[in-house]
Amino acid sequence: MNLPTRTTLPVLLLLLLAPAVSAEPDDHFIIRDTDQDREDVVQAILEFVEHEDDWIHLADFPLLGGQLSAVKICYLPIAEDIFAAGMHVGAFMPCAHIALYEEDGMTRVSTLHPKFMTTLQPDPNLERAVEKGVPAFETMLDTVLE
Repeated sequence: MNLPTRTTLPVLLLLLLAPAVSAEPDDHFIIRDTDQDREDVVQAILEFVEHEDDWIHLADFPLLGGQLSAVKICYLPIAEDIFAAGMHVGAFMPCAHIALYEEDGMTRVSTLHPKFMTTLQPDPNLERAVEKGVPAFETMLDTVLE
């Protein structure tokens, strides 16, 4: 494991603390807006995952001085298809990285669309994972944002 050195640490800190560069999201993201408070949405995600056997919660934490809430959850039924595509795609895992932040008076919920996997690594196993995962992620978002 390579830890940041004295020369790379300042660059890493700058990247983490610098204002985000604005770019328009593309169809590799699922973005939903809600008038719910960000903390309430995070709590709803955690409650959803806690009550669903197919989901697990890995982490939630603030970033950018609390301007953004990050949540990492995984949908386990797609794991077999992901790992069948090769151990090197294990980095995808069956997980969602969810970012929650305020913009234009709304809470914005953003996550990678599962199809990002097939863009990075075309494979029939990943296609199956996307087919199974999309409805599950959509249901999760519909439930927590109702």
